[in-house]
Amino acid sequence: MQNSRLFEVFNTFQKKEIHGLRKFVRSPFFNQRAHVMVLFDYLVHCKFEKKQAPMRQEAYEKLFPDTVYDDHRLRLSMSLLVKVFEKYLVWQQVSQSTSGTKIQLARAYRERNLSRHFTTSIAELKQIQNKQILRNADYYQHQFELFQEEYLFLSEQSRMDDLNLQQVQENLDIAYITSKLRQSCFSISHQNISKREYDFGLLTSILSYIEQSDLLVIPAISVYYYCYNALINPKNYTYFEQFKKLIFEHQSKFPKGEIRDLFLLAANYCIRQLNQGEKRFAREGLSIYKEGLKNEVLFLNGSLSRFTYRNIVAKAIVSKDFNWAESFIQKHTEKLAEKYRESTYCFNLAWLEYERGNLDKALELLHQTHFADLLLNLSAKTIAMKIYYQLEAFELLYSHLEAMKKFINRKELIAYHKNNYINTIKFTKKLLELPPSSREARKALREEITNTASVAEKNWLLSQL
Repeated sequence: MQNSRLFEVFNTFQKKEIHGLRKFVRSPFFNQRAHVMVLFDYLVHCKFEKKQAPMRQEAYEKLFPDTVYDDHRLRLSMSLLVKVFEKYLVWQQVSQSTSGTKIQLARAYRERNLSRHFTTSIAELKQIQNKQILRNADYYQHQFELFQEEYLFLSEQSRMDDLNLQQVQENLDIAYITSKLRQSCFSISHQNISKREYDFGLLTSILSYIEQSDLLVIPAISVYYYCYNALINPKNYTYFEQFKKLIFEHQSKFPKGEIRDLFLLAANYCIRQLNQGEKRFAREGLSIYKEGLKNEVLFLNGSLSRFTYRNIVAKAIVSKDFNWAESFIQKHTEKLAEKYRESTYCFNLAWLEYERGNLDKALELLHQTHFADLLLNLSAKTIAMKIYYQLEAFELLYSHLEAMKKFINRKELIAYHKNNYINTIKFTKKLLELPPSSREARKALREEITNTASVAEKNWLLSQL
């Protein structure tokens, strides 16, 4: 049953959620079928007590004892329980937003002409909003909905002189502009990677309007304004510096998931600059990652992405902050998904030891695990290649390069990655075959490497020359 939609949803629930979920499943308002409750209890028993996947035959016997197995009947029970889970997930989302819930309540009171109740709800909602620390697009959207409900109430009361249409308009504008800028940042970031072109609609007019108004005093707008401009004007470092300054200053005004996205946008900008030879952005990127680790915004449900983990180690290595890199690796490996934990740990520690000059130790770590991720595997093979060269183990290196080439040709790689590694192998072989005293041959090889666009280890190859 572990591949069913039911178990996939159920498996996301933590043990601390089960008590509330059980109440939900047993509530007659959401479920009146006893066999659905039994199925839920069976899933809980399998996951938290037996610690094994649920079995269809066993589940059926629990639900419908003394009857012949009927897969259709079981699937119906499973489908009904999925629907209960879906209602629970919706309820969770709605209940997490106090402002959103209050707005819905005020709307219900207004539609029922309960003026006193409506007025009380709106007053409570204003107090909640005033105490709200967050000041992102959702906050301004709730402000808009609050003032809109108040406007609809006042207009129905014929109190035309007290209408708050200006507040409705202002908060609607801020909510939309913030959301538009945020989405534009994600789109331009993806466009830079995928080379895909997006139509940004009204964005040009919005940017012009921002620049002619005083909207940049609002952090929710200014953060994304400077982020967007940094992404489309990567060489104008003033935009990035202002963007970084604002996310450090105003991170408390954004929910954790959103500030995490902002930190990653800033970090990715640094990666892009670093890839174009701007070495100082290694330290810029590292400072962003360090702040994100300190405030725990880089973690998602307590876990750290293996890609973020590797990028952090990369920034520390390029910055020559080796001791900090080792401390990070040892401290945060447990935050990685178990599936990738050992290989990610071994690769990054091997990379660090290689950069420290501990070649034997690095090679031992590379041989310690299997790298299932294709690109990580190629990166590991590349480090091994450089170690063999620097240890002058040339026979072993020739064998390694041939095996590496066959490995690449067997795998399905996009052209960019394939060319990068095939060219690296080709130039490493040419490096080995250079006549020791021929300055002309070395110069020619240097020019060929320099003029070839896709070479994974261009800087290393040039350094060997």
